[in-house]
Amino acid sequence: MRLFATYREVAGEPELHVDLPGGATLADLLSRVFQAHPRLKGFEDTMLVAVNQDFADPATRLETGDEVALMPPVSGGAGPPVRVQDGAIDVAEVLASVRSTAAGAVVLFLGAVRADPGVESLDYEVYEAMAVKKLMELRDAAVRKFALTAMTVVHRRGRVPLGEDSVVVAASAPHRREAFAAAEWVMDEVKRTVPIWKSER
Repeated sequence: MRLFATYREVAGEPELHVDLPGGATLADLLSRVFQAHPRLKGFEDTMLVAVNQDFADPATRLETGDEVALMPPVSGGAGPPVRVQDGAIDVAEVLASVRSTAAGAVVLFLGAVRADPGVESLDYEVYEAMAVKKLMELRDAAVRKFALTAMTVVHRRGRVPLGEDSVVVAASAPHRREAFAAAEWVMDEVKRTVPIWKSER
């Protein structure tokens, strides 16, 4: 495992060698690392994790010789390009994550809980490992399909009160047509293919 920037300083070394049993997952590895270096767990919610130079979710199974990298947020504090989280979404952070001097258009979509009759909040149930995988596939497909500069998708899980955002999509592109189209396309596909269910409360 390679550690970069703040995480290297917290752990006191740039690399860790960890032996795991066969069939272990990335989550198993992270649990072992957090036990050895408890301060690293405090960064878990925004930590970027890659396996063999590709972003990976906790359910990823590891093989002998895999290189895992732990990286702090980049692009001025932004988290990974897709994620599912508890608690309020930092819209400014999501927006900052897609800004670039190569982008002439930046589109931000906020899906908020509206005050329908009898509704006080929405509860979101998530099959998280699959949802993160599907969100990443959609994000990567949108970047290719619409020639985007960048895209970030964040969805909440659990209870979301009235007026708060349950999903945020930010897209940037050289021109506005592609940025608008990409955000709309991704939201349509999220509702159609990503295993996230909502119930009214």
